[in-house]
Amino acid sequence: MSVTVSTVQASRPEQLVASAADLGAKIAALDTTMTAQRQALAQLRSSWQGQAASAAIIKAEQNLNRQEELRARLCALQQALHAGGTQLGFTRTGLLATVTMLRAAGWQVADDGTATAPPLPPILRLMAPAWTAVLQKMLAVFAQIDAQTAAAIQAAIGGPVPQTPPGTLGDPRRLPAPGTSPEDVKKWWDSLSQFEKSQLIADHSAELGNLNGIPAEVRDQVNRAVLADDVARVTDAADQHGVSTDDVLANPGNYGLTSADATRYNNAVQTQKGLNKTADPEDANRPTMLWAYDPLAFHGEGKAAIAIGNPDKAQNTAVVVPGTGSSVKAGWLEGDNATNLYDQMIAADPNEPTSVIAWMGYDTPDSPTDPAIATPTLARAGGDLLAADVNGLAATHEGVPANLTVIGHSYGSTTVADAFAGSGMKADNAVLIGSPGTDLANSASDFHLPEGGKVYVGAASTDPVSWIGQAGPIPDIINRELHYPLGLEAGLGRDPAGDGYGSVRFDAEAVGRDGLSFDDHSKYYQVGSESLRAMTDIATGDGSTLGDNGLLAEGRRQPHIGLPDKIDLPGLPPIDLPDWDTRVPGLPALNDPEGDRPRGSITNDHGY
Repeated sequence: MSVTVSTVQASRPEQLVASAADLGAKIAALDTTMTAQRQALAQLRSSWQGQAASAAIIKAEQNLNRQEELRARLCALQQALHAGGTQLGFTRTGLLATVTMLRAAGWQVADDGTATAPPLPPILRLMAPAWTAVLQKMLAVFAQIDAQTAAAIQAAIGGPVPQTPPGTLGDPRRLPAPGTSPEDVKKWWDSLSQFEKSQLIADHSAELGNLNGIPAEVRDQVNRAVLADDVARVTDAADQHGVSTDDVLANPGNYGLTSADATRYNNAVQTQKGLNKTADPEDANRPTMLWAYDPLAFHGEGKAAIAIGNPDKAQNTAVVVPGTGSSVKAGWLEGDNATNLYDQMIAADPNEPTSVIAWMGYDTPDSPTDPAIATPTLARAGGDLLAADVNGLAATHEGVPANLTVIGHSYGSTTVADAFAGSGMKADNAVLIGSPGTDLANSASDFHLPEGGKVYVGAASTDPVSWIGQAGPIPDIINRELHYPLGLEAGLGRDPAGDGYGSVRFDAEAVGRDGLSFDDHSKYYQVGSESLRAMTDIATGDGSTLGDNGLLAEGRRQPHIGLPDKIDLPGLPPIDLPDWDTRVPGLPALNDPEGDRPRGSITNDHGY
């Protein structure tokens, strides 16, 4: 059946584009499910052994593989619907506009595209064959795109998953399969023509914006476009129905939306607030990039990473990892940890290209009362995600390799330690502040840092969280005796501030300290603090100057017993005794030399 003008007029290509958008939400929901299953599988591998475990793992892997295939089909279908609908829409608009123009000028246009000139002036008859050829060519193009779209849809839902959607849909390139290395992703991206790259950016697939190996500038463009869609989906519905966005969010189903659309909107707004606060155009005017964005991740808590400065061009890059209670939903991106560090790094070395990434890329314990805070499960799963993102930075970095520092605070320090010790993360230095323990890493050597790399630790003597690691195996023993209320493992491992850990401890005391205080757990990034100064020097490659600047601290140590220097006996001269001092074995390292510092020596004038 040939395509006619009336056929084109009756077509609704915009419905294909709308279907593609709906499918995107379903793909995002599937991604959330698959992420949870991968985390469960990782926990299964680490905690269950034997034949039954092997069988369960194989079954779970097969299930994930089937879901990967389903996801690939859905992505191919979404791409076919969006590309086909868009191009059919353009062609339809052009054809109908031409027909309308000719008819308004007195021409007759038959359904097959044949154009007949008006009687006068007679010269117009000479143009009739040309207009007929134009209209029939446009009908043929519409038919060709329609056939290509149908073929792409059929290929997606039946038969082998296409490596690239077929034919004349602008030849969009299928994204690399999940698990492709960042280096291979970069090679794929570099192999595309500028037109193909521009088309992929215009399509702004959410997968592209989170794909390690894609340049940061491209990720930023794509992720901002996805974020804008997430906002517009709700605001457009509100405008169309003459209601407020709050009305739409309260009952999204009444306006043709889903609860996932509401979650996307809320986390998009939170992410945009973070971008605005980070950039601070009126005062700081910091260059910002939305390096990662997935508003439905972690059961709606959201994932995002904001880069200040371009990590692909920076010579000094720091990745800031938060701890308990942090999420996109909770507004962590509006905090000033990353901005304070970036501002100090720029002040310390204004001529060196610099980047700081505020990485909200894992599922943290919800609060200090969340039972998950006492177990390493989320830290290990987060370590896998962190390692993948950090290791991907090298693939897109331009020029000389960057000096790369990863900083973890609170539960985030456990996640950083697990990323190094358990997930193969590659960076030059690690910084752990307010750490409750390093789980898989029993010493600095377990971080497997390159030559010259160090594990730096900031632990305020009045920060109670930083003392949790001194409990050693006690949490795990209690958990076992109580029949595992916290799961198979409890406790977060060893305190990296101990003098036997192999770390470099820097001064991190809180100004005005007055005994143990949870407030002091949140002061490490304060401007002017000795801890922020130390982290700045480390992140700019000047960690070796900590000693010269008086910022090195002694490690915590076990209680010691020893002999006095001498004894005095009545009627006899003093008797000198030999030096003898030893640790009391089996006791935690409860002696903290930092706690003995005079309060006057702790100031907030260490900023650049």
